[in-house]
Amino acid sequence: MKPSELLKPVFCSSILLLWFTVLFAQNKDSIITERKKVMITSSVDKTEQPSYLYLPTTMQAGKKKPLVVLLHTWSNDLEQRFKELEDQVAARGWLLLEPNFRGRNDHPEACGSMLAQHDILDAVTWMKQHYSIDKKRIYLVGFSGGGYLTMLMAALYPENWAAASAWCGISDLTQWYDFHKKDRYGEMM
Repeated sequence: MKPSELLKPVFCSSILLLWFTVLFAQNKDSIITERKKVMITSSVDKTEQPSYLYLPTTMQAGKKKPLVVLLHTWSNDLEQRFKELEDQVAARGWLLLEPNFRGRNDHPEACGSMLAQHDILDAVTWMKQHYSIDKKRIYLVGFSGGGYLTMLMAALYPENWAAASAWCGISDLTQWYDFHKKDRYGEMM
């Protein structure tokens, strides 16, 4: 890989982070959109894995839409809400997907496992099969433990994302555990 190719994801991530920061700074009323729970079959163990899908209030047939994939934090699951981001994505008429990727990171099946990775990939594949997705505009965003998995997914599957943005992402699990081993996060590991 050429050095210039290595900078593309960093540049794209920086632009995406700046974009979302500007969006969060805006104070808008809540936007109504359809929030729909879907079950997606895992390609690895064939279990049904939940995801939330947020659809714009109007969808033009055949018009490709950007997709934002939002990964929940370390100690939560897909029931966690990020209203500001949900509203901003809806305001642009984009699609938002929140996969569960095996829930809270308190068991080996979560925490970046092959199962968790494929739950995210399977959810994106499901979206491509059911909706008109602009495959060149699929964005990955995660917070905390979701930021950890965002970095992992961007590193392992860079071809799937136009950009990835990890907010407060855990980048060193050993150091993170050493820091938290006596609190509730340490107990989860």
